Amino acid sequence: MSVEGVVLEEVARRAMDDGLDLVNKGNLNDYEEGMLFAYFNIIDWAKQQAEINGIKFEDKELQEFDAYSLHSVKQAA
Repeated sequence: MSVEGVVLEEVARRAMDDGLDLVNKGNLNDYEEGMLFAYFNIIDWAKQQAEINGIKFEDKELQEFDAYSLHSVKQAA
């Protein structure tokens, strides 16, 4: 994989890990909800760029991860 592909994969993996940490936390405040949305955008964009540029992530978990699953978190009232 190219250097660019490795960097793209690392950025997406970091966003995925940080997003999942927030999902597992639950009961998010407004700031955390905003961060979760940002992680979603990063992952979605990175996967789109990988597809456009013919990059296949070596990280199987990242390959199969659905960024939209980060939207399933509900903020407690």
